[in-house]
Amino acid sequence: MNSNEIAWVSGWASDISIWENRIYELFPNFSHRFVDYFDLLPNPDEFWDNNRGIGEAGVVMGWSMGTLAILRNVHKIRKEQKLILVCPIADFCAKGCWQPSALRATKQGVLQNTEQTIMSFSALMGNIEKEDREKWVENAMRYSPNQLADGLDYLMQKANVSSLGSNAKLIFGGQDKVVPLSQKELFSDFCHKEAIVVCEGLGHWLLDYLSEPEFLYY
Repeated sequence: MNSNEIAWVSGWASDISIWENRIYELFPNFSHRFVDYFDLLPNPDEFWDNNRGIGEAGVVMGWSMGTLAILRNVHKIRKEQKLILVCPIADFCAKGCWQPSALRATKQGVLQNTEQTIMSFSALMGNIEKEDREKWVENAMRYSPNQLADGLDYLMQKANVSSLGSNAKLIFGGQDKVVPLSQKELFSDFCHKEAIVVCEGLGHWLLDYLSEPEFLYY
């Protein structure tokens, strides 16, 4: 296992590698492996097996839907691997999050008017630099409507959080409109209090979390 490698598991319609230059600048002492949304498809529950190199990374970082996929593969994770879950999802349809009807409506949106739906979703991410928002939208449009719809179906699954150990750190945004802070309650019985971090002023945008003090260290 390479303790100095970070595997970055992207969220819905995302590819974290498009910001790799910024990531290498922020974390120059690590090597980086990127798991694109394409790599989660067609079945995110199998992504760990289909991306075998991820098992060699010392740190596995997931964002949003990527955290759900990690948690549903948590039994495959080595005890010595560190997990950093940003905007983590245990049950996307519970605790004030999204109702199944809202997910189904969004699914119909991506099938019928993909660009408009992607733009509407990006608006939920919060205060993002115009260039970064445009970059995220442009990348999201690479995926087919059916691939986007499959991811929304997957978000109706529930995660296994009871197997989380002391190797996990969960980071929530106090202003997150995609994964509300109420999701934190679903983890509180299984994680040490110190393992759950709330960034009060942040929303859903991943890059905002990377410069947070002690992001990688715990």
